[in-house]
Amino acid sequence: VPFEIHTKFYASDSEITWALRVRKKFFNGDGGVLLWVLSGSSAHKAWPYLDQVIARLLIQHPAMTIVLAGDDMSQLLEAGWEKEPRVVLTCGKWSIRQTLTFACHASDIVVGPETGVLNAVAMLPIPKIITLSHSSVENLTRDWVNTISLVSEGCACQPCHCLHNGFDRCSRDETTGVAECQAKISVDAMHEAIMACLSSQRRVING
Repeated sequence: VPFEIHTKFYASDSEITWALRVRKKFFNGDGGVLLWVLSGSSAHKAWPYLDQVIARLLIQHPAMTIVLAGDDMSQLLEAGWEKEPRVVLTCGKWSIRQTLTFACHASDIVVGPETGVLNAVAMLPIPKIITLSHSSVENLTRDWVNTISLVSEGCACQPCHCLHNGFDRCSRDETTGVAECQAKISVDAMHEAIMACLSSQRRVING
């Protein structure tokens, strides 16, 4: 049986118009727009070194805009960037449809854990980076398009193929407070992945 995937999020014309208008508002020169989804629906779907990578990117790429997305709880991860105009805080403000539309139609790079947003852009040409937790490349991202899958180094329980609502059965890194499988994906690994995406960054937005 031929293997064909046609997964796609269908945004309305008005939603696409909104996303492109938002992009135009925040887009700064030719630096590109990176959408970073901060967390998923389970305890192990959050990567702990966000601030370090954002700081590096803003120094190296002053024209880049970074849009942080997520639910109400993800607002905790946005803290500290309120006064930086190149970092747009949308956690708890955008609906899931707005986030999906922006990801599909107004972003140059999408970064995040195993979430619906990453799944929505899986088969699109947008460069994307996913931090794997309970899944493996083989059973999730192997056939995704233009995707860098980051996997923990030295985490014996990854992939566990389980969704954890807490840390009673999930190995927690005590230094960062997140799942071990996320804590063992290094800052350098994420930074190098984003640099690779920037080198292949699309410039034509899906209007």
